Amino acid sequence: MRTDHALIPAPGPVYRRGGPILVPRAQAPLGRLLPYQRANGEQPIPQEEGDTVRRDGWQVDLGSRGLGDLLLGLAMAQALHNATHEQFRTLEYVGSRADLIARCTLPVAVTHGAGHRLGTTGGEQMHKFDAVPEKPPTMLDLVSADVVEVHAALSMRYYLDIEQALGVRLPADADPCPKFRSAVVAPEPLHVVFVSTTSRPERKDYGADYFDVIAERLADRRPGPWRFTLVTSPDRKPPEPTPQIEVIDGPPAVDCVDLFASAELVIGNDTGLTHLAALTARADGSGPQVVGLYGRHGHAKWITGSPHHHAVATPFSHLMSIADACPVRDGYDDALWATSSDLRAIPAQAIADFAGQCAGWWGQ
Repeated sequence: MRTDHALIPAPGPVYRRGGPILVPRAQAPLGRLLPYQRANGEQPIPQEEGDTVRRDGWQVDLGSRGLGDLLLGLAMAQALHNATHEQFRTLEYVGSRADLIARCTLPVAVTHGAGHRLGTTGGEQMHKFDAVPEKPPTMLDLVSADVVEVHAALSMRYYLDIEQALGVRLPADADPCPKFRSAVVAPEPLHVVFVSTTSRPERKDYGADYFDVIAERLADRRPGPWRFTLVTSPDRKPPEPTPQIEVIDGPPAVDCVDLFASAELVIGNDTGLTHLAALTARADGSGPQVVGLYGRHGHAKWITGSPHHHAVATPFSHLMSIADACPVRDGYDDALWATSSDLRAIPAQAIADFAGQCAGWWGQ
């Protein structure tokens, strides 16, 4: 039986460093062209909604899904705050993550409640916005006749949606989510945190046993006072402890901010706590290097866009990024792609080698 290898998007795992994505036009993924050349200083088309939002205020409904959706959706609130901060200096959050949102860099007062709503205070005429992950497409910006900047990160998609809706050029060029503050001054040398939480452990969890192999590889490549910490889900049986890895069973997200700040490197499943690690800011503004592991969702979308948030992805995850597709929204059964969608098919030693490069512990 003949097979056409030209149709295969990637022969193996993809290892991508964080930061801007600049590609030749002929190699751009599916996306929508921005109607203005943003990278070259062009402005969005002015919109009447920009004036009315500044006059009446705004509110973002961040939905009721998981932590990752909430964190990336905060980019929409950041965009609206950037556009209206002179009119509305204080924001209000009502929701179930009040303790965590209180630590973010937005000027926000928090109240415990159901759902997640964030916006300006008062005013029945305020404009309502919904952060729906399935809606905003990848945005492509022509840098030159031959080069395209790819804005694939969900956070930047939200940010550019608001920029176009208001018709106002906003300041962020990438990584627009607000950060989460920690009082930790400096990381503990050679401290690595593994994040094994996930909403779909049978599909999206790399596994505690595989994280253990990563730890062994890191320690073998560079002798030193290593410290390894594994964060697990509160609703799952914690793994058997090992001599080299400390297990923290189901900590609240707000408690993880200081834990992440204490680490030089975080390696985790494609899940909310891994995104939180990439949004953690120490007292000096720095943060850990973070490597997310992507099996079934697009690695280019479900990421913060931070230069220190990197990705290791299966060929199926890469296919989702190229096609700007979603296995949930579009009804794809990733199991059909066999080992091409199997996160555990990616060698632990290869992940460790890439993560060590990202942390600056050795060269390529």
